[in-house]
Amino acid sequence: MISAFQNWRFDIADKEHGKPPKKYEDVELQALLDEDDSQTQKQLTEQLSINQQVVSNRLREMGKIQKVDRWVN
Repeated sequence: MISAFQNWRFDIADKEHGKPPKKYEDVELQALLDEDDSQTQKQLTEQLSINQQVVSNRLREMGKIQKVDRWVN
């Protein structure tokens, strides 16, 4: 009888894992905030041509919160 494990490949060193690649770099988002930190998520979304939820997630991951209409750490 052949073991079910004999045909499986256990070497995972060459496989990609984790989050999918970013569709844009945080430097682009940071540059827009450096230029004008009072921009809304909608404005940032339009300038980067990406989904608003992506902008929201990236801002959160960057530690940005909006206070008094400004994005701060």
